[in-house]
Amino acid sequence: MKNLLIPLLLLSTPALAEPYTYAPEHCEFQITFPEKPFIETKCAKAGTDCAEVASYTKAVGTDASTNFRVTCNALSAKDVENYTIDIIKVTLEKLITSNALIPYDTQTDDKDGYKTASSVSLSERNGNPLIYNGQIWVGKKSMFTIEAELMGKGIDEVEKTFAEILKSAYPKDKPPAVEKKTH
Repeated sequence: MKNLLIPLLLLSTPALAEPYTYAPEHCEFQITFPEKPFIETKCAKAGTDCAEVASYTKAVGTDASTNFRVTCNALSAKDVENYTIDIIKVTLEKLITSNALIPYDTQTDDKDGYKTASSVSLSERNGNPLIYNGQIWVGKKSMFTIEAELMGKGIDEVEKTFAEILKSAYPKDKPPAVEKKTH
């Protein structure tokens, strides 16, 4: 009987999730999640104007959660040219207001061949505090959009996940600097 119990326990033990880097081939950018996100194709009309969407959620009980929605769309050279810093900023602010939030402190940059806009919004949802971070990155051939939410009451595990995912987003050809640890 003991010999049968051990294999059954091993089969019922969930596998530990492996980090998953979302980096579509056509995309110049990437982001890493603690595990594979839900990836689906969404279309504006039946079979036209389609985009791949990666969604990730981590919740701790009903007290706190973090949600991410990431897209990366291929762009033509003309589209890249048309996406000026001002257009990217306005587009991001419209995205935020479409989520019934008010953009706060929108920052833009145009450096090393990449145009970016980032904004934070503070609000409440269902009586819980909400931090929303929206980002749009435009490169030479693609546009990367990140919508990240942190909702709830200060759960360290969820806050850490939120911050680590945001820090993992960067252009494929420019990895972030490695932090040196001091003893």
